Amino acid sequence: MRKRRVLVVDDEKGIRQTLSEILADEGYAVEAVATGSEGLERIANGEFDLVFLDVWLDGRDGLSVLAELGEATERLPVVMISGHANVETAVRAVKSGAYDFLEKPLSLERVVLTAAKAIEHGDLRREVARFREKVSREEALLGSSPAMARLREEIARVGATDARVLITGENGTGKELVARALHRLSPRARRPLVEVNCAAIPEELIESELFGHERGSFTGASADRAGKFEEADGATLFLDEVGDMSARTQAKVLRALQEGRFTRVGGSRTLTSDARVISATNKNLPEEIRQGRFREDLYFRLAVVPLAVPSLRQRTEDIEILARHFLDREASRAGRRPKHISAEVLEKLRGHSWPGNVRELQNLVERCVIMAAGDEIGLSDLPAELLAGPSAGQAPVTLRQAREDFEKDFLLSALQRNRGNITKTAEELGVERSNFYRKLKGHGIDVERE
Repeated sequence: MRKRRVLVVDDEKGIRQTLSEILADEGYAVEAVATGSEGLERIANGEFDLVFLDVWLDGRDGLSVLAELGEATERLPVVMISGHANVETAVRAVKSGAYDFLEKPLSLERVVLTAAKAIEHGDLRREVARFREKVSREEALLGSSPAMARLREEIARVGATDARVLITGENGTGKELVARALHRLSPRARRPLVEVNCAAIPEELIESELFGHERGSFTGASADRAGKFEEADGATLFLDEVGDMSARTQAKVLRALQEGRFTRVGGSRTLTSDARVISATNKNLPEEIRQGRFREDLYFRLAVVPLAVPSLRQRTEDIEILARHFLDREASRAGRRPKHISAEVLEKLRGHSWPGNVRELQNLVERCVIMAAGDEIGLSDLPAELLAGPSAGQAPVTLRQAREDFEKDFLLSALQRNRGNITKTAEELGVERSNFYRKLKGHGIDVERE
């Protein structure tokens, strides 16, 4: 294991020598320089784990050196030291990215403890950065189709603003990835993206989830609890499946968006939140408005900038890119070489209707990676329902037949995602349970057999 490297920047020879001896005795590899310019040069040309930087230096002071390091202090902790410090200088240093501030004469115990804690802090920051980079790669909006190029351009334009965005698209298209991309490009990127799935929370609890509650406001409310709007103050709030909110919840969300104010469930104190709201839905909200199930005024508040995510059927040229991405990811997770996809399989994938969109393709690839015996995924590794579908370029006999085939595939895919649960599938698709049963019967789908 390599020695941790520490750089000391101080114009006093005695301080450089003292710090070097203290840190060397603790097992660190230490370099020491007398000027800020030398310090910047060493940092640019070497990998250090920690910097001790004097505030008052000949020529160029330590605070200007700290300012030039900028975002590098995210991964390289800097401890400022000074014999003529005041509170204002210490506050400026910490606000500029310094990890800590030590006063001269230096305490041996304080130097050793601060060095250990600062390096631990730097390790954690680097690990978080690596994790974020990995997540960012995995959540990339892949595809070279015109539809995806257009979507990425729209995200780039609106991401850097605070505008509210309504993301629409079918289930499995990657609406949540669009929301995360918008957040990463925003001035709020350093703050969390607070996510709420409005469809997954029971109606009686959704208000508490969004706005918080006071102790004793309902059974089980044993303590005060902040809601998601409070958590997202100064950050981004992502309301997924926003079309599933009840009329009462819609009214409270509308007020919070209009006035920037709300109250907790059971509370009387008015709270405020500067949250940027991004929402998403798989429903046709204008149709929901016509049916009286969604508020028109809330729709216009949410859809300041509408973004439509294309279905996989609208970008079949991206199927090969996506499939290879999922293959590489599965191989990386399992620590194996990626499998190959035969040309026949790719042709079959391009001809599939993909009712479950990218999520369905991802699940299919994972299944094939597990079940395929060899290094290549062939036609025999595909599920029977996909093999039975029409090949690329083979059109159904009539438009009616095409609609029926698509709806049947869509229903089967939804049932598969919900493991045959009729109630859950009907809720996901926004269809009455009795009507859903009739559709299944009309398509000859036996749930138990399927």
